[in-house]
Amino acid sequence: MMKYKAIEQTVQAVQITPDIDMIAPDWFTKKMNTEEIMIDRAQCDGAISVIGCTIYFNVRKYKSSRLVARIGDYVVKDSVGRLNVVRKKDFDRLYKKEEA
Repeated sequence: MMKYKAIEQTVQAVQITPDIDMIAPDWFTKKMNTEEIMIDRAQCDGAISVIGCTIYFNVRKYKSSRLVARIGDYVVKDSVGRLNVVRKKDFDRLYKKEEA
């Protein structure tokens, strides 16, 4: 049996909210501009609202490689720039806000 130890590292994260377009940090906005992150929207009763986002990886090489985040989920960018989606309940358990 192998034992594993979690590696602690500082990450940047943003929670997906209905106003993610307006509150997104620069790194997230840059990924939106290059279409690596697309905001998912749905129309309901004539109104269009944000329902989450999709993160695409190596778009040219792997057309189906993607992660989906829904409202309340976090998009996490690690120290080397990799993106991941973490559900809120897991995020609260795995990450603590870094002191300034």
